[in-house]
Amino acid sequence: MLPPVPGPSEQVSEHGMEELRALVADRPAGERERVERAYEFARDAHEGVKRKSGEPYITHPVAVAIILAGLGMDTDSLLAGLLHDTVEDVEGVTFEEIERRFGPDVRRIVEGETKVSKLSKQGSQAAEVSDAGRDVQAENLRQMLVAMTGDIRIIVVKLADRLHNMRTLGSMRPEKQQRIARETMEIFAPLAHRLGIGQIKWELEDLSFQYLQPDAYEYLQTRLRTRQDERQALIEQAVAQLREALEDDLELPEWVSDIDIAGRSKHLWSIHNKMQKEGKALEQIFDLLAIRVILTPKDLTVPPGTDEKRRVRAEETREKRICYHTVSIVHSMWTPLPGRFKDYIAVPKPNGYQSLHTTVISQSGQPIEVQIRSRRMHEIAEYGVAAHWMYKQGNQLAQRDRENWIAQLRELQNEINDASDYLDAVKTDILSQRVRVFTPKGLAISLPAGSTPVDFAYHIHTRIGETTVGARVNGSIVPLSHKLGNGDMVEIVTSKNGHPSKDWLNFTVTRSARAKIRHHFRQQERAEALQHGHDLLERYLRKRQLPVRQLMRTKLLEDATSRLVGTRNPDDLYLALHAGKLTPSVVGRILAPSLAQEQAPHPERRGPPPQKPTEPGGVYVEGFSTATKLAHCCNPIRGDQIMGYLTRGRGVSVHRIDCPNMIRLLKDEPERCIAASWDAGTPGSTIVDLDVVASDRAGLLADVLGVLASEKRSPMKIEAGVSADSTAHIHLRLAVGGNADLEVVRDAIMRVPGVTDILRAGKGNGRVRNGASA
Repeated sequence: MLPPVPGPSEQVSEHGMEELRALVADRPAGERERVERAYEFARDAHEGVKRKSGEPYITHPVAVAIILAGLGMDTDSLLAGLLHDTVEDVEGVTFEEIERRFGPDVRRIVEGETKVSKLSKQGSQAAEVSDAGRDVQAENLRQMLVAMTGDIRIIVVKLADRLHNMRTLGSMRPEKQQRIARETMEIFAPLAHRLGIGQIKWELEDLSFQYLQPDAYEYLQTRLRTRQDERQALIEQAVAQLREALEDDLELPEWVSDIDIAGRSKHLWSIHNKMQKEGKALEQIFDLLAIRVILTPKDLTVPPGTDEKRRVRAEETREKRICYHTVSIVHSMWTPLPGRFKDYIAVPKPNGYQSLHTTVISQSGQPIEVQIRSRRMHEIAEYGVAAHWMYKQGNQLAQRDRENWIAQLRELQNEINDASDYLDAVKTDILSQRVRVFTPKGLAISLPAGSTPVDFAYHIHTRIGETTVGARVNGSIVPLSHKLGNGDMVEIVTSKNGHPSKDWLNFTVTRSARAKIRHHFRQQERAEALQHGHDLLERYLRKRQLPVRQLMRTKLLEDATSRLVGTRNPDDLYLALHAGKLTPSVVGRILAPSLAQEQAPHPERRGPPPQKPTEPGGVYVEGFSTATKLAHCCNPIRGDQIMGYLTRGRGVSVHRIDCPNMIRLLKDEPERCIAASWDAGTPGSTIVDLDVVASDRAGLLADVLGVLASEKRSPMKIEAGVSADSTAHIHLRLAVGGNADLEVVRDAIMRVPGVTDILRAGKGNGRVRNGASA
């Protein structure tokens, strides 16, 4: 069990070192001496420094080392726990000195921990200030996860550090308590669960629950406390009955050297979560009363010369037999509740957890959950990845799962650049609740809870996912949206003519499957766009009876693409044709110069030169012969920066470049947005609506009209009004030659006493300033 944090009056001498010494007492003398040296080094380094609670700072690293020792971590991890803040917080202490004194492994863990802690503190400070700060914090968490892939001990030390910080969070400000608790619940508790360290997971969740939902936490704690004595008496009675039955069994005492039976309290967050998820009242939670049976098998006698793998397999087989025999005794004593037996030995949880769970009705009439496991299974359930240092053979299936998800962390790092997206992917694909399902050949696959056969198929191979047409689960045909459960055997039905459906995006869970489905449709749309662009050009050339094969050779297309698009990939040319950014006639003139000569006027012909296609407003769009029109939402005038939008069937609509509609179109449909310019050779005037804003006074309108008359301007429309705050608005409609001409009118009106501003009318309006719309 992890040691509880000592209170101020319980503080052990030497900052808790006596407790740490007791935990490492059975380690070799050389390792105990290293622990002492690390403590003395950390104590001297943190001399005079206090925590926010007022305690000497050295109590924190010692507490972290005690937690790591309770997990059974190796001595290098304990040393890193003692030293993890020395380089960051103490001037003059370097990683080189840590390596020289304590070795390269300790330096690597301390260095990884220091980098993570430093980033986390910077991100925490920024997160309290702005949204950008939260992006920094997301980047910091990504760096932590990446560092973890280098040495798993880095994250175990970080979890111990976070656990002690959560135990002493009461000295922080409420807003900081909430932020740290939320981060702990979303990242660190799931990490502890993924590593199989149940001891840390449960305590982190309960501590976070206390700060995130204090009312619900207090309600449950109070309700459970009121009947604590009654429940304790029931548990003690059930434990005594079960112990007597197990010890009186004819076979079990011959197989085991120790039977450890104890009552187990369900954690508050687990109770709250179950009540919320299943919509149940506290009285309907059947596993509030629980007994855990831990069986320690006697040493196995094996024939001389037996190899290690066979010995381990024999031990695991015997452990399973002992557990199944024990559950049969439990079921013979008490009535089991139907549907409440869970076999996590035959089908372990994805984090390696193995145990038998059964809920029975005791002689008192109360439901009791009984958990049965071997000592080795218990250590793995409590300490997870840390049990590697206790049991070298460990759980091979769980070890493979851990290697797989650590490899997934590396893959996500390579695939996703944005830190927030990376963190979301980690939460969804790696740190979420898991289910373990099986292929028809018995290969175990770990997937996020809620995964479907489509997620399973894409996990196996992209090609299998893309050709999926059906699925069988446990031998029965199911919809592709069927949610997989723990222990399901999944068989995917494929067809060479099968293809993904966009509907799959409505029920797939894994980021990987969703990304591959989207990629398929992007590729499909691209292929269709390329074919459409190719067909447009080919039809144009055939219509003019030109040699298609000769003109559409790769070299000619590359040259044309270089001139028109700026690249040498003909695909870019076809995509531009498909999007309407280029017309086949423009490309045809490049491929076949004779087309340009045919379209040019004959030298002997007289007459005006051909005009570029323009509107009365004087707009020219390169490569398009379709009509253009000025958008009414922003009323662009000559001199404004403009851009065209290729509408569906109504030609090109021309907007000011700062028009909100144009900004939206550039974001949503960039392929339909095209360059446009004012044609220098096309004079003309444009109608513009102005809103003259002024302080109301007698004669204001007459003065404004007088200025317009002196400038030889005749307004086409005049409207005037006064708002409640005595601000006058005079709306004028004028014909102007462009921005320069508008600036002349603007300057003249701004000289009228009382005028404060002039606005352009329309959705994209703005102040008329320096010849441009602001």
